Amino acid sequence: MAIRNLCSNIPRCFSIPRSLRFTFFFFHFSGTQPSSSSTPLFTPPHLSSSLLFSIGCSSLCSRKHPFAISSSFRSDIDYGHMHTRKYFCSYTYIPYWVRPHATSEQVSQIIALIREGVDDLGCKLNSINVSLSDASVVDIFQILANERVSALKFFDWLKGSDPDLCCDPDIASLFVSNCGLLGNYEAMVPILSEFSLKRVFLGIKAFGFLLDLGLDKASSMECVRKVMAVFNEVGGVYQSCGVQLLIEMFGLSGSFEIAEFVIRTAGRKVKHYNVLIRIMCKRGDCERVADLVKEMKRSGSDMNASTYNMLLSCLCKNGKIDEAWQVLEAMEKNYGLTDVHSFDVLINFLCKQCQFDLVLKLLDKMTLKGIEPSILTHAVIIKSYFESGKYEEAHEYVIDFAGRLSYSSNANYSLLATLHLKNGNVLLACKVLFEMMDKGLKPNFSAYKKIRKHLEKKDEKDLSLELSRKYFSLIEK
Repeated sequence: MAIRNLCSNIPRCFSIPRSLRFTFFFFHFSGTQPSSSSTPLFTPPHLSSSLLFSIGCSSLCSRKHPFAISSSFRSDIDYGHMHTRKYFCSYTYIPYWVRPHATSEQVSQIIALIREGVDDLGCKLNSINVSLSDASVVDIFQILANERVSALKFFDWLKGSDPDLCCDPDIASLFVSNCGLLGNYEAMVPILSEFSLKRVFLGIKAFGFLLDLGLDKASSMECVRKVMAVFNEVGGVYQSCGVQLLIEMFGLSGSFEIAEFVIRTAGRKVKHYNVLIRIMCKRGDCERVADLVKEMKRSGSDMNASTYNMLLSCLCKNGKIDEAWQVLEAMEKNYGLTDVHSFDVLINFLCKQCQFDLVLKLLDKMTLKGIEPSILTHAVIIKSYFESGKYEEAHEYVIDFAGRLSYSSNANYSLLATLHLKNGNVLLACKVLFEMMDKGLKPNFSAYKKIRKHLEKKDEKDLSLELSRKYFSLIEK
């Protein structure tokens, strides 16, 4: 109330909105007594020709005055029964957004001030009267990280000066990383909470410091435990995605023991095991994958189809087809977890090996279970037949699944026609299109257009017109 009364008695008050996020209010005080004709002006004690201002900004920024810690001096003003502490700066304030960009020398000067750890850092930075480009801010954070110097006071000043920049995930990630490098986990919570409310997750840029620290196993585990405690305190996307990030980060770096520690600390959930298994599969490390699957069984974690499918994929990539077949049978017999992807993994591998007898055997299994192969699986089989010179077998395969009223029959026939066209046999390609249209199946427009164009080039205009007539009569139905 005292501040509101003060503002109402001041004639020279103006605001300059930079955006909807914040407004600066400037109040000029004169040390001389006003004339009788002028509006009465309250003059705070012991203040002459100074500039008082306050800043409001986004919710990301601290509510305290930007110079609450670092103002050049402060004054206690008694407004009746109210005793209010105000902060004053002894220089003329220039709004941040109109200041010139800092030169490289001035950036070095700013870094030197941050290194000193002075209490009045905010006031000294403002006295330089420059603004910082995004690149300069990034450079400052990187230098502070390399030198293990805290960026906390600098970030507090930056929030008051350029709150929009502090809302940038990359800048916030650099700040969180700086806090982690210096072990200041509590300082992470407010900024992470703000981004959690926006459902924005700061990724490996923010938490990569756990790798940069280069700690031993025990120390790394302790730091990981503290970060996970921060995730739990922040909640939201950090509680749901944070564990997965840590597993991926340590798994990709080869620190599997730390990754497994994260999984155990988070409660041995299947989805977390699957994250690490996926990484191991990409590395082709079947032994580690098998060991992790055994650990899941021992700990009572119920594996899902995704777990087994990744194991199948890993075994196939390493040429262990017999073991992969055993896993598939175990999935069917013991767990009933086989799905279309389980079969797709094996079929893709067998097609590359041209083991079409086993492919057909798997297709029969899928038919018995009522599982329809995906369009991609059909395409792999048809292309594999063609690459092996088995054109008749490819045609029979397409006819067989068309007889089963497969939803992919249109795509299968169109692919078959396109492959014949690529082989230079436009007449056979045209024949395939006529065959499918006789069955009421509409060709893909791109296949129809390409084949008709090649017919015209070969001076088969009558055949081209007949193909066009039949195609348009089919789509008009």
